[in-house]
Amino acid sequence: TGLGPEKTSFFQALGITTKISRGTIEILSDVGLIKTGDKVGASEATLLNMLNISPFSYGLIIQQVYDNGSVYSPEVLDITEAALQARFLEGVRNIASVCLEIGYPTLASVPHSIINGYKRVLAVAVETDYSFPLADKVKEFLADPSAFAAAAAPVAAAETAAAPAAKEEVKEESEESDDDIGFGLFDGD
Repeated sequence: TGLGPEKTSFFQALGITTKISRGTIEILSDVGLIKTGDKVGASEATLLNMLNISPFSYGLIIQQVYDNGSVYSPEVLDITEAALQARFLEGVRNIASVCLEIGYPTLASVPHSIINGYKRVLAVAVETDYSFPLADKVKEFLADPSAFAAAAAPVAAAETAAAPAAKEEVKEESEESDDDIGFGLFDGD
């Protein structure tokens, strides 16, 4: 504890077992002196003060946030990592789109500029006699779309199997809603 042997009376008054070792008081076992919500008595407060222990915490509960004439609820200060990341990505997308539009290369817009340039070169290669390996592949697909359909058939078969069931459900719902309206042009109701 760092306290001299003359202070043992405080510990004895609180029922704390101690011994004197090397000129200071040593507490023999862990003691719960006070608990949350309990009132602190005079002897407990004196002992805690001598040990330089401050069991109190102070805080601030925000009721409203005022900024430039606007008042907000305190929830505006609860910024999650996901919300921060979403805002950052939104900003990067905006920068990329503006830079793409004005033709200014940035780290965010260069990949899109390269892809757009490749698409233009591919379009020129398809319309002219200029050729390179990937352009030849696109020309083959355009010349024989059935080859492309055969390559996409396994994927399309899985999608079309689920699509008719969904379409039938949608049709049934729309028919029911038309019947329930009850307002016809020539109804006498």
